[in-house]
Amino acid sequence: MASDDEDVGGRMGSGDDVMLPKATVNKFINELASTLDVRLALESRELLVQVCTEFVQLLSSEANDVCERDQKKTITGEHVLRALTELGLDKYHAEVAEEFERHRGDEKNKSRGNRMQESGLSAEALLKQQQELFKMARADPLATTKQFEEPPK
Repeated sequence: MASDDEDVGGRMGSGDDVMLPKATVNKFINELASTLDVRLALESRELLVQVCTEFVQLLSSEANDVCERDQKKTITGEHVLRALTELGLDKYHAEVAEEFERHRGDEKNKSRGNRMQESGLSAEALLKQQQELFKMARADPLATTKQFEEPPK
């Protein structure tokens, strides 16, 4: 049964029990600490996990507000960037925007590359197949949809 602080969706109203994955934050902390050549006590690590969680919740909440003002239902990267500005974190805007664009490019390249690799066909074979499909579509638009429908069971 849900507690008083928990709604049906499983999100905590107080935010006390919603935390980022400790393993992920600890990995980030370890990478950062090794570059700075420092060691952190367990209490410091736990505090950093709490601070990171609070920051993500604050930024998410502000991005949600921006999204709602735009009358949208999905929070986009642009909403998060505007939230940074509205929270007074302008000095991070350019760096986050640059990282966001790099991530977008990586995702585009990753998805394109995987589809081609998974097909098992060469680029030339895929191009030939595409040209054939275009030719069929021009001749009979319904023919291409029939070709890809599953046979009746």
